[in-house]
Amino acid sequence: MAILLNLTTRDEVNLSVQHVFGRHRGTSNTELTNMDASRLHATILWDGENWLLQDSSTNGTFVNGKLAPKGIKMPLSRGDKLNFGSLDADSWQLLNLDAPKSMLIPQTEDLPVLLLEDILVLPSEESPEITLYQSAGGSWICESSAGLSELKNGDLVGTQEHIWRFVETKPSEATTVVSGNYQQLTRVGMIFDVSQDEEHVALTVQMGEHQVNLEQRNHHYLLLLLARQRLTDKAAGLIKADQGWLDKEALSKMLKLSENHINIQIYRFRKQLISASPQCLALPQAIERRSGEIRIACDSIEINGGMQPADLNAASGHGTEVR
Repeated sequence: MAILLNLTTRDEVNLSVQHVFGRHRGTSNTELTNMDASRLHATILWDGENWLLQDSSTNGTFVNGKLAPKGIKMPLSRGDKLNFGSLDADSWQLLNLDAPKSMLIPQTEDLPVLLLEDILVLPSEESPEITLYQSAGGSWICESSAGLSELKNGDLVGTQEHIWRFVETKPSEATTVVSGNYQQLTRVGMIFDVSQDEEHVALTVQMGEHQVNLEQRNHHYLLLLLARQRLTDKAAGLIKADQGWLDKEALSKMLKLSENHINIQIYRFRKQLISASPQCLALPQAIERRSGEIRIACDSIEINGGMQPADLNAASGHGTEVR
């Protein structure tokens, strides 16, 4: 993400794909306060390969002390210094030329700008009420207790006291080529290796021809419970759309964890899966939610070891400590 630094105030601006500078608050991404600036003064935009400046002002935009041609898109270089309207106005320096990224712009005071990389939870990792992640097709998905929705540019995201606006960056041509090289997964499976007392649960995720060993983690026990529910419903003859759903309150009682701690464990699993998976793979949606319920998404499940079915009811209160 390209960053423009105000050398006077030391404020940093993360450039969006088409970033407008001007005195008009309603239409400018960055508001200019000097009287020499126009209402819609200039635009810095990304063409897929370069950052370009297009001046549309009355008094002009200066690049390294020289007046930029009006109405013509001119390429910018790292370290360029810009002045909007006058050389006496604040100087801005382009710190880098990184490609733009989708981001969340705070609408509530004192919240940070959040760049979207792979997965993000809101309002914080300690209280993950909302999860944002990128689909295999490149769109950003918002998951909450109400279910899933695909984010559109300008959508408001967050909780009652923490609200951001989603700013989408469409992939450049070069980025699209790379994204197109992701291997679409034809089969996703989960293999659990469970100790007899179920205190240790190792998980391997099969994604196409790739196996991702996630080793032993506390949050794998949560996935084990969801996997068992999926297998139980499958054996009972339920259709795929109805298999595996567990009431969140019932799951909380089974794990002896609050809903917030369950959300933390799900986030840790997703983060672990992203970190451990080959970059060439389009990651599967491993957990699904709907109102009041949750399930494991894949139906190819293998469980090795663990308690026998006759012992599971007696151990229904088993839980693991969140670490």
